[in-house]
Amino acid sequence: MTTTYEGMFLLDNQVVRADWRQAKAMVTDLLAKNGAKVLCARRWDERKLAYPIRGRTRGTYLLAYFEIAGTSLNGMRRDFELDERVLRYLMLKVDAIPAGEMEKAAEEGADG
Repeated sequence: MTTTYEGMFLLDNQVVRADWRQAKAMVTDLLAKNGAKVLCARRWDERKLAYPIRGRTRGTYLLAYFEIAGTSLNGMRRDFELDERVLRYLMLKVDAIPAGEMEKAAEEGADG
């Protein structure tokens, strides 16, 4: 049985500035590798960090909604822990995708 999750991923700004599409694909590919079906993913915001993380003072947040079986979560967490381009992440179980999220992700895809 699959469950819907919201994932917030804090990405290394140097990776994002080099190529946003590649940075986004890195996260969605890791999700797919672990059996997740990505429903939508988009850039949320770039922010100055409250404290340095791995020597970085700024980061870009990627917001993703995906469906995955609970048994696959541990392997996926391990993959994100080992990837140096992902500074932090948080995954929460949600009942539904908030209104407007799919449209915002589609707009980002259309903008290039």
